[in-house]
Amino acid sequence: MMVGSRLAACLGGDEADRAVAGVVAALGKAAAETAALLARGAPDEAGTAPDLAAQVADGFVRVLREAPVAVVAQRGEAPGTLDPSAPVAVALSALDGLANLAGNMPAGTLVSLRPAGPDAFGRPGRAQLAAGVITYGPRTDFALALGSCTRIFTLDPAGREFRLSRDAVTIPATSPLYAVDAAQARFWDAPMRAFVDDCLRGAEGPRGQDFAMSWCASLAAGAQRVLARGGVHLSPGETRRGGANGPTRLVHEAQAVALVVEAAGGAATDGRDAAILDLPVLDLHQCTPFVFGSAEEVACVGKYHDGRRHSAARSPLFGQRGLLRA
Repeated sequence: MMVGSRLAACLGGDEADRAVAGVVAALGKAAAETAALLARGAPDEAGTAPDLAAQVADGFVRVLREAPVAVVAQRGEAPGTLDPSAPVAVALSALDGLANLAGNMPAGTLVSLRPAGPDAFGRPGRAQLAAGVITYGPRTDFALALGSCTRIFTLDPAGREFRLSRDAVTIPATSPLYAVDAAQARFWDAPMRAFVDDCLRGAEGPRGQDFAMSWCASLAAGAQRVLARGGVHLSPGETRRGGANGPTRLVHEAQAVALVVEAAGGAATDGRDAAILDLPVLDLHQCTPFVFGSAEEVACVGKYHDGRRHSAARSPLFGQRGLLRA
């Protein structure tokens, strides 16, 4: 795969670098196969979507067996051993945004590469060797973070090769864009409500500018949008029972996206002041609130949570209303 050869040219020649290059090349092959599979049409009959998700996951594992991968940890499953002597461990969310496919919207794959060993998936995110965000849409993009740089490779479907399309990606420090699932607003805490309310108030509000809002129920697609245009992606914790940490898996999803975003000059936190890449891993399948994107926008969200910007009582949009309210 072209993505593997391009990567190899950027790496040193030692054994560890060659192992990472081999795994990334295998991921490129699996992503090309997945793109071809999804292009043939997503299922729209009840009960068939899980079969597609399993097919994609099996395809990634099959290809990774050809690479120097010791173990693969997929979302919702126990880690599976491939080659115990290999130097790389992989955490994988093989098909993120499955529900989007019936509406011909983007889906993606999130992948984290880390040193193999007894605690391969128990280390903070800064231990990652590399991370990737792959999106399947009008084109298939593979955003790859390695070291301090994020590059984007785009699939040429004719030859099933990934070619470098953006080198040294840089996320703007600020951008008037935000993405959040507004249908869950009633479950947000007061600081998050106040932040979104102030964005919606636009130039007349305390932030002094107009904002644009969008949402796509795929973390991979949201990350690619941030890499392309900046802004902030919000996946907050919720006040409803069992939702305090939100829906984003730390090891399988947030750590990979955070490495890609930070390597492009952005920021990724738990919405307060803790960097995702520094969070301790207490359980393989733990979730975390997740805010990422342009560094200044992410910092602004944190200010609402520590009280420097937030005044819940003033929020007109999310305040209680009714026809009989005085």
